[in-house]
Amino acid sequence: MGKFGWAHISNAKNLGSGGDGAVQFVTGSSGEITGSTKFVYKYAANDLVLSGNLDVSGTIRAHVFDVKQTTKEEITVSGSTNFGDDSGDTHNFTGSLTIVSGAFRQHYHELKATTFSVRTYDTIIGVSSSAAVSITLPSASVAGHGRTLIIKDETNSTRIAANRIAVSASGVDKIDGQATYSLSGDSPALTIYCNGVSKWFIY
Repeated sequence: MGKFGWAHISNAKNLGSGGDGAVQFVTGSSGEITGSTKFVYKYAANDLVLSGNLDVSGTIRAHVFDVKQTTKEEITVSGSTNFGDDSGDTHNFTGSLTIVSGAFRQHYHELKATTFSVRTYDTIIGVSSSAAVSITLPSASVAGHGRTLIIKDETNSTRIAANRIAVSASGVDKIDGQATYSLSGDSPALTIYCNGVSKWFIY
């Protein structure tokens, strides 16, 4: 009996399955090659798209992670981490936040001018001008419920009434029932919080 080896067929095509761009893989005990519309390489955009779950036992390394939605049981990160790239970004956390070591910092603004409109991200405002100062709060509805703000006279002197720091609510909003709250005397300070509707409260 003769021996059989391999045969080369000119112009033969290896036809895959699963549609245009489907990544091919072996399935079944027979070693059949197939593909799926759920695992596709979009060659025009240079994207590899997986519709489903990805289980990795090793390490994933990438230059950039663009995550639309994520659910994590544990995240371990060494080094510094940045969230967001704009002051208008909002990051919502459900649950408690515990800082084991280190410190929690809030945005600080040294106010040297005599007029100032508080921005959405301002939290601590230190007034270094000894002249009369006018500060306008953001709308309570824009600031949101639970928003806190600290205003402190940093001149280390007695501020006379003529040079008071006048803190005014926006529009029809109120600060403890008043449209304007004045700071004068020895190194005065004001700490307030917002109900997210139309009121600021001193505490």
